Amino acid sequence: MMRTIVAFVGLALVGVSAQSQCDPTLIFENTTTNAVCVSVEGAVRTVYTNALPDHETGVFPNAGNPNAIKAQRITLTMCAEPRLAPSKTVLDQGSGSCPFWVFGVGINGLEFDPIANEFFRNSSSGQLNRSWNLNALSPNVNLGLDVNQAHVQPNGKYHYHGNPIKFIESLNIGPTAHSPIIGYAADGFPMYFRYVYGDPTGGLTAIIDASSCHQLKEGVRPGDGVSAPNGTYDGTYTQDYEYVARTECVLDECNGRFGVTPEYPNGTYYYVMTETFPVIPRCLSGYPDKAFTIGPPQMGCATSNASQICTVSGIESDPAAMMEQIEITPNPVLSRLSLRFHSPDIEHHVTLLRIFDIEGREVASIRDVANGIDVSTLLSGTYYARVYVGGAEITKVFVKR
Repeated sequence: MMRTIVAFVGLALVGVSAQSQCDPTLIFENTTTNAVCVSVEGAVRTVYTNALPDHETGVFPNAGNPNAIKAQRITLTMCAEPRLAPSKTVLDQGSGSCPFWVFGVGINGLEFDPIANEFFRNSSSGQLNRSWNLNALSPNVNLGLDVNQAHVQPNGKYHYHGNPIKFIESLNIGPTAHSPIIGYAADGFPMYFRYVYGDPTGGLTAIIDASSCHQLKEGVRPGDGVSAPNGTYDGTYTQDYEYVARTECVLDECNGRFGVTPEYPNGTYYYVMTETFPVIPRCLSGYPDKAFTIGPPQMGCATSNASQICTVSGIESDPAAMMEQIEITPNPVLSRLSLRFHSPDIEHHVTLLRIFDIEGREVASIRDVANGIDVSTLLSGTYYARVYVGGAEITKVFVKR
């Protein structure tokens, strides 16, 4: 059964019924104003966009960027019911012959693409050292970014490398309320801007300005200045930064956390755009759709694999019913936690259990749950147990005594 959400921006079609289906032709034929349509069918979310900005921009071409903004014909797909993957996908490590990933897409149809295709160049041979990627947001790098930390690719696509100030202003986002969704990542999880609940359970209404736990490395780069950069780590390269987990961190390496949001009252994993590096996350925690890869089209880059990664089986199609079939026992628990399944069909499909503390930090990850889970070393308090059943996820809350 099709479930369709439609959002047109910058068109006379604002307010089209949510039962309408997207008409890509209508979106792509508009070459003068912002046009975007988002539909959800089954397990796949699809975004059709002409990628024209719906807000004020800088002047293009400019001294650092010789390209003019032009309308695009872009179709992006991702999982509508995303799930966390066993490992992270780093944007600048790409996939096979596709060297990069785009992080995600805004609700206005513009891409969040933090990785610049710029690298340290050997001063003798001219060869690029791809281990040292120039940071587009550094004041030492001039790529012609405008007030939205955005610029234009040679094909005319306007895209964000950092904080899209005018876009955020258009959404009236501020520090007194939880941010609305500003976009979706390539893996389908939602993205918010800075201001989120301090208490990830939603029990308290205090809003925090979520900050990144990335920081500049100490010391100097190991290069010789010819084949690789030397000098103090100053943010010129993305490799000048590292993620340092600290007690006060609320975001993980991918600028993500698990918690309640206005759109997800039962909780979800979500990403946060932060004030400081990386601003736009540089890795993905779920299963990204290859529609977001960058590289040669003949090598399959920018080609969706949603049908492989987003399939929802029968057992996963009703998360609410599945929630009732899984019980955490005992709860509260002192030393050993067990999952009790009221349906053997569900038990046989469990692939992973991840436990998060009240701040959204992962404290345990277990694949074999048949013999119970040792939680004796956890501090007393409230925890989330995230159970992965095939391609679906459900979350249970338990208390450690």
